[in-house]
Amino acid sequence: MFLGTCRGESFAGLKKREYGIGFDVFEQAYPQTTAQWAKSLTDVSGIKELAVAYPDTAAVILYNTQYSLVSAVRRALRGTGIKILYDCTEWNGFTLGNSVKRAVKKLDSVLIERALPRVCDGIIAVSDTMVKRYSGKKPLVHLPPLVDINDPIWRAEPFDNGVFTFCYAGDPADKDRLDLLTDAFSRIPVGKAALEVIGADAPAGKLPAGVRFTGRLSHEDTVRHILSCGCFIFLRESTRRNNAGFPTKFVEAYTCGVPVITTAVSDAQRYAGGSCRVIKDLSPDTVFRAMTAALETGNNNAGLRNDFDHRRYTAPVKEFFDKL
Repeated sequence: MFLGTCRGESFAGLKKREYGIGFDVFEQAYPQTTAQWAKSLTDVSGIKELAVAYPDTAAVILYNTQYSLVSAVRRALRGTGIKILYDCTEWNGFTLGNSVKRAVKKLDSVLIERALPRVCDGIIAVSDTMVKRYSGKKPLVHLPPLVDINDPIWRAEPFDNGVFTFCYAGDPADKDRLDLLTDAFSRIPVGKAALEVIGADAPAGKLPAGVRFTGRLSHEDTVRHILSCGCFIFLRESTRRNNAGFPTKFVEAYTCGVPVITTAVSDAQRYAGGSCRVIKDLSPDTVFRAMTAALETGNNNAGLRNDFDHRRYTAPVKEFFDKL
């Protein structure tokens, strides 16, 4: 079964949801006050309730959960034989919220990075950086973001943009350098290319000609836009946090087979070559040269790739569970 949180509703306990996806889904209300947020750091009542309701539960997989909650789950399930696994896709930042929340997030980030193996039975790690941190301490499996290559979404009919289009998709937050991307794009002669930014609203002020912000789109529409672009591009600085994660949109663009421009962050270097260009620095000149080279090459879709298809990872996942 799956237990998640629901934003926009206030209710006590658990609600069962029907999504028609073949397994039971439950939700609990997302904390809306500071007091509720503080309680959520150690509140395992929902997990305990489901462990009782489903007596054949073999493992609990916690996804990017706070260290304090992992520790609380461990205490609550001690003696039950239920394994506690941690699915780690990022080391959280701690720049948002008031001073108390930032302090708690900073401590949590340090504990997840340095002490996670103490409170779980196995770890699912998304990047080489995480594998190096946790390797040898508990059973571990390295899984990048995965897709189902047989999903019809990857075979959507591309549309004609009318001009070579660079595409960015994602939630930039404090990770992606959209400022450098628009700066480099502004140097391309007007009319030769367009830049499409998906997942963000247009900032205040005048934008370079040819830049369009779409705001948030559905996942299906986003993938179709990626399939239709001439080159997917995202720029991230090489930081502890960025190297620990693995951009989902890189996986999707790579799967679509479109050319990709990115920076040497996380595991991107592993996929360099062919139509994936990994640049070494974030100067506007370097980004502009990479975009110019892509523009000169033209639309060169390599076709669907299955590097991230979940079926390719069946064996390491089985080996991981055998070790638990």
